[in-house]
Amino acid sequence: MDPDYQNTSLKEFKTWKTDNLRHYLTMRGLTEEGTKEELVALCFSAAKLGLPVKPNQSESRLQLAYSRPLLQRCNEIENIIDSAGTQELKNALPSILSNIFGFGSEVGWQLHSISRGNNLEEFECAREFLGSEGPLLTLVYNLQTDVSLLYEFPLHHIPGPSRQIIEEGNIPYFYINKLQTQGYGSHLILLSAFEYYMFYFAHCLLNWQNLAWKNLTDNLFPCLLDDYLNYFLPLNKSTLPPVPHQQSPIRSPVIHSKMYSPGSKTNTSPRTFGLLKASFIASQKQHSQNSSVLGQSEAEVWRSETLLQIFIEFWLNQNAIDSEKSMISPIHMYMSHQYIFSHFTEHFMPSLEHVRLVRMMIKHVHHFVNTASHDVIPSPNQTHPMSPLDEFKRSIIPNMLQKNMYAFLRHSFDRWPLDNSFRMVLETWLTYIQPWRYTSRLPSTGKDSEGDTKLVEKKRFTFIEDNLLFYSVLLQEFFNRVKRMDLMNLANSHMLYRVAKVFRLENLNSMLRQAEQKMCTSIYRSSGHMTRALGGSYLSPESSLMFHSQISDLEKPGFQYTLMFGEKTLYSVKQVLQQLQQVKTQIQYQLDSKPVKSGLAGFFSGLFDDNFVGIGDLTPNDVKKQHKFLDECIKNLCVIYKLLESKYTITTNTVPDISYNTDLDDTCPDITETCNRVSLTDIGRYQVINKMKRFEVMYSGDPDLQPIRSFENATTVRLLHQFCSYINTQFSNEIQTVYERTDLIGRLAQVYFAPVIPRDKKPSSPISGKNLDELRRPKLRLRFLASYSTMLYLAILFVFLNVWLGVGPLQYVLLLLACTLFFGLLRALVTALVTSS
Repeated sequence: MDPDYQNTSLKEFKTWKTDNLRHYLTMRGLTEEGTKEELVALCFSAAKLGLPVKPNQSESRLQLAYSRPLLQRCNEIENIIDSAGTQELKNALPSILSNIFGFGSEVGWQLHSISRGNNLEEFECAREFLGSEGPLLTLVYNLQTDVSLLYEFPLHHIPGPSRQIIEEGNIPYFYINKLQTQGYGSHLILLSAFEYYMFYFAHCLLNWQNLAWKNLTDNLFPCLLDDYLNYFLPLNKSTLPPVPHQQSPIRSPVIHSKMYSPGSKTNTSPRTFGLLKASFIASQKQHSQNSSVLGQSEAEVWRSETLLQIFIEFWLNQNAIDSEKSMISPIHMYMSHQYIFSHFTEHFMPSLEHVRLVRMMIKHVHHFVNTASHDVIPSPNQTHPMSPLDEFKRSIIPNMLQKNMYAFLRHSFDRWPLDNSFRMVLETWLTYIQPWRYTSRLPSTGKDSEGDTKLVEKKRFTFIEDNLLFYSVLLQEFFNRVKRMDLMNLANSHMLYRVAKVFRLENLNSMLRQAEQKMCTSIYRSSGHMTRALGGSYLSPESSLMFHSQISDLEKPGFQYTLMFGEKTLYSVKQVLQQLQQVKTQIQYQLDSKPVKSGLAGFFSGLFDDNFVGIGDLTPNDVKKQHKFLDECIKNLCVIYKLLESKYTITTNTVPDISYNTDLDDTCPDITETCNRVSLTDIGRYQVINKMKRFEVMYSGDPDLQPIRSFENATTVRLLHQFCSYINTQFSNEIQTVYERTDLIGRLAQVYFAPVIPRDKKPSSPISGKNLDELRRPKLRLRFLASYSTMLYLAILFVFLNVWLGVGPLQYVLLLLACTLFFGLLRALVTALVTSS
């Protein structure tokens, strides 16, 4: 039985929450303003009056369910949805959504922290409850049939650019059917049930900070997004999911002829912003979002369209292009969901997970658009009608996604810190400009694939032409970032490699040239040069009207377009190529100057030497990848911009060679040798000052006489030094003679008595002639045996052989000598074969 709240005591009212008190008063048509004490007094008075209307019993059940654990909470809310009446559920929907997504004072269910790994049962229960066909969205679908049911969404929670336009007295196109104006210039955003739910879902991503999703498929929120995209934008179906029958899923546009501007006493006519294009493009991009809907198929399209529009509005429309340059660049700021204030303007910086979800949405949109039964941009002579679904697919990118996506990428390219996290922004950009990669029936899951080099279909030329700024302007912005990046970092060089590989596609390159030439025909023809920038004063009538519309729609006023293949861009590319060559020279220098292990120490490492060593934080495998990335970047950039590749295969910062009496390698500055010392020449000083060349700081004496290190046993070092000194002194001539032989015995001697600096290698730092002769003299060196690591390995080997084969100490020594002789002989034979070949 329903409880009789008419006889509720004052003490019982005091135990109610403030929201329950307000709801109780609202049900009776009374005021809900004031403190909690005032609300309690009003509720008590209303109960004493014996008003016939009773508060919603479901509300108290929901408040109790909110305090339960997640599994029980989902079950109880589902039971309430199944048992409560429609009127009660209409009033309960805001409370349910606020509790789930965390709105206002509500903490929410923390959907971003629910994952399979933490609690699989909770993950599956929440996913089913919030799924596309789950109990909550089923309730939303049923409430959607009531066209008079509208919910208010706070104006201050919509994206900043749209809020600013509304506050200035204009109407963003997306909010034409959703905005109502009250007195004194105040505005209300009224939404249908489906819009209301998706507003909450999209908005909650902006409130989460420090997100760290290792795998999107293991976390609840990305899985819900994937479910919604696959349900409302299906890839393997010819129709959209059905909706309950309703009279009109799209409300009549709420457009007032006059709106009051804040701070203004005069009335101004509203102006719409957002998705409108020029009239001459409209013939190809027709898409009416506020037309009356006559059939069920249009209602299904409206629901899918609304879902996508809301995601684009909240996730891509957080920064306006017009206010970009007024902000100070926060280059050194750690990335998180936050607003940056500069010149009294809010600027939103997305998190990495935000960008990952945007990329996930873009990939799905490309898959969805590519399933259209007709071309995305049909022929103007096409006479047969298109289905609402195909027309919707045709209009998504040019009318809904393009502008906000460009603003999102432009802002990220300008403001993102110069670190490895930019890789996700870069991949999002490459995903958008390559729709031809997403033509399969189902999107690929798992790790990103770079794919093989494929030709771009000719039908994609329209997309390239309509999105030319995504290719030209953003590529130039990327080059500007590269010039400030450390390409010694493997992740940074890989980003440049990815971009160069994409733009290297032969027919993509030709299509870009053709599209730009078509847009800017007169600029290409003028004087045979491409030196002029395209601004508003140059676009009409010289350039095509379509390009003029694209620039005015995507860029801010006063934007100057620079030709993608013009001289200014070519100069930036040459700077990048020189930067690549400097990095290659630096890596090669460090590889050439790696220490040479002599004698028996170098003998074992030489068997498996692949000529690559670790450099700094780079492992030998990373060094190989770095070489590949740098070489491919140079090759691809030269192909794209038709430059001579051979010009960049050597260090570009070379100066005319002047012959001096030096015996150093090419990485050292030019020096001259005097009677007392060596000194830099004028050219050498120029090379050092400009960091073009440098000397290697190295120990120029006998390495066996270096101070004893912490990883060496002092006693063993001294004993081995005395033994080797005796052998090298007593048999110096014999060792030199045997070392210079060219037969097998000589090859063996070259293995065991290798000098520190071979005669065929030049030193990388000035060394006196006496020291150089000493370092090039073959000697027996056994100091490596005094290393604690070597002693530990030998001890472990002895224990293993002793336990396994019963080898004693004398047998162990003989076995080591035999192995040393065998591998020395093997290496000598291999060296002889390589030399003879």
